Amino acid sequence: MPVPIDELIAYSEGRLDDRDVSRFLRAYERDCGRLSWVGERAEAFDEVDRDGARQIGLTHAFLAPGPWATPAVERRFFAEVRWLVAWLEEISGELGLVFALRYNDRDLGWIRRGVTDDAISEGLIAVWERDLERLERDSPRR
Repeated sequence: MPVPIDELIAYSEGRLDDRDVSRFLRAYERDCGRLSWVGERAEAFDEVDRDGARQIGLTHAFLAPGPWATPAVERRFFAEVRWLVAWLEEISGELGLVFALRYNDRDLGWIRRGVTDDAISEGLIAVWERDLERLERDSPRR
């Protein structure tokens, strides 16, 4: 039976110059090593479509919540997502970029020039935090 995977994607597209793309990719490679990833680390990308539109960003896949979820593992996944959002805020502010976030093919919101909108703060971070609190409360103590 395949294990369900959740995916968080953040991307910026449009008029991106080579200098900003290079700074984004270098910053990610430098900073992603600061986190002890639960599974595979998030991956940065730089793509150009057939029409010449450029898109940069990152994608992060991890186990979907389920009966196998433990508070410790969920806490680590949550830490990864919070780190990624904070990192995107920082790089967005530095480079003046706008990032759109998608979670499991659902548009979440934007990080505009270093500021995360309420849709991400409330629709991803706060919901995940409440789910984690519930999991911790309902998990048997060992």
